[in-house]
Amino acid sequence: MAAPCYLGWDFSTQQLKVIAIDEQLRVIYEDNVHFDKDLPEFKTQGGVYIHSDRLTVTSPVLMWVKALDMILEKMKSSGFNFSQIRALSGAGQQHGSVYWKKGSSQILKNASPELPLHQSLKDCFSVSDSPIWMDSSTASQCRELEKAVGGAQHLARVTGSRAYERFTGNQIAKIYSQNPEVYKQTERISLVSSFAASLFLGTYAPIDYSDGSGMNLLQIWEKAWSKSCLDACAPGLEERLGCPVPSHSVLGPISPYYSQRYGFSPDCKVVAFTGDNPASLAGMRLQEGDIAISLGTSDTLFLWIQEPTPALEGHILCNPVDSQTYMALLCFKNGSLMRERIRDDCASGSWDEFSKALSSTVAGNSGNLGFYFDVMEITPEAVGIHRFNRDNQKVSRFPKEVEIRALIEGQFMAKRIHAEKLGYKVLPRTRILATGGASHNKKILQVLSDVFNAPVFTIDTANSACLGSAYRAIHGLVAERNVSLADVVKLAPEPRLAVTPTPGAEEHLISQTGVWSLRCGIHLTSVDISVCCHMGSFSNHRRAPRGRGVSGCCSSYLLADVYNSSGLMNTGVLEDGILLKKQSKPCRVTEGLGPEMDLLLRVILGSENTAVVPHLWKVSLPMTGGL
Repeated sequence: MAAPCYLGWDFSTQQLKVIAIDEQLRVIYEDNVHFDKDLPEFKTQGGVYIHSDRLTVTSPVLMWVKALDMILEKMKSSGFNFSQIRALSGAGQQHGSVYWKKGSSQILKNASPELPLHQSLKDCFSVSDSPIWMDSSTASQCRELEKAVGGAQHLARVTGSRAYERFTGNQIAKIYSQNPEVYKQTERISLVSSFAASLFLGTYAPIDYSDGSGMNLLQIWEKAWSKSCLDACAPGLEERLGCPVPSHSVLGPISPYYSQRYGFSPDCKVVAFTGDNPASLAGMRLQEGDIAISLGTSDTLFLWIQEPTPALEGHILCNPVDSQTYMALLCFKNGSLMRERIRDDCASGSWDEFSKALSSTVAGNSGNLGFYFDVMEITPEAVGIHRFNRDNQKVSRFPKEVEIRALIEGQFMAKRIHAEKLGYKVLPRTRILATGGASHNKKILQVLSDVFNAPVFTIDTANSACLGSAYRAIHGLVAERNVSLADVVKLAPEPRLAVTPTPGAEEHLISQTGVWSLRCGIHLTSVDISVCCHMGSFSNHRRAPRGRGVSGCCSSYLLADVYNSSGLMNTGVLEDGILLKKQSKPCRVTEGLGPEMDLLLRVILGSENTAVVPHLWKVSLPMTGGL
């Protein structure tokens, strides 16, 4: 009898990938179909169509189906024994959506094993080109959704994210508003993940909680569709989406089509598919308190969070391997290209020289701080290069070694600050799992370890979504018995310890992190502001403004203008970050200490999008600009 194995699939943007693992978690088979190269008849570029408006981006649904046919035929030709597969699961690019035409469920159920699947399903889709995550054509639908539910912050509290153009609810709203007849002809709307699961199941697969969290439609706390969000997007939407399910759910046995055409066992189980990012969390085997950081063209953080606090930046998703917890996702555009530019400018294009320069400076960079955004950043929304010396003066340049540390420390401080804003807490058992190009540089990883005060491990994440799907296939079979994914993957290779925090580094970095928050206009709690008022330019760690009433820690009273999303609201007095008194006549100080003391501090004081600007400073920047 053949040894059991498990399949993991990844329907990604540019290719379809498959991995088979045995019960010892060893990879025994892997293959892929590259859409542009292997399916040239669809004429995609990078697996997508970029439309003439440069905003609309789609992929042909039948290309995904034909890719599945092709990869299964390749496996069959190689002699792969399909009968040994006990379970399969998969991942799909997040946010993309598939629209099944009325009557398609019967065609899917009764597909003939004599035909490749793409031939049977060729007339099943009311929208032939699916909107995908790269699409940014739904700005008006995003505004309407946020308006309908009471604002961006309220939407984030309910669904885990403010309205994003790529998110599925806004894409559905666009299709309904522009093509109501097409919407009317649609009997089911799937995510790419649940669409792929449907192909294996032979019936419409439900959307799982984790991938469903990327739609602006799912209440992440109740794990049910939000009626107000559904109603804002399109009528009759709930029945088209079906009921969401836990991500570890066994959906049923594989369709007879696969048993008859390829020799799958009729007992092979299909475990709910999820999004590629949640599947990667499983593939990297994150546990509570862990962080995975991908240091690539853009830098991405995956966080395992127990008690999230959704914000206007970043995303909170239901955890794909533990339905009682959550994962957070943060993306930073200025990643490796920014690091490479500073390497070229300051280290003659040499990573060795870059690393030596980084090692020659101390944690905290002697009080020098920099913000490096070649392109408009997502988190925070800012652009340009901004440098501040130890006296809080804006300067045009740093010495080369200071520039290099300012870049790396600034990038990692941003990640910690925004992660904590979403509810993340560094725990004594926290591990940082670093992947991507920069994870090969130990000096960069040392700064990462120092900023988070946690050990950094490296891990091979090639095909992590695919591998995570295979792990989840095993987990799905035992999850109902309260077996954790961690128990399932105990035999997988352990991450490799790269660096541990430098003793004493955290002490030097604490004040830097506070100043970084102030400079970038990070929203802080009222408790946090009392700390910040005794940090940075307000503290005895730095020179106090000449001729002003605050010197070191002698006072925490600040006269402040209080803003909300509409602009100036009132003037009040802050004591240790608490608004004590509101005055009826607002006044804004716009003169004072010169541009080198520009400061924008936002703080939540009981209302959304509130900002506080201490009168101690000249304010020469718009509220949303930061820096």
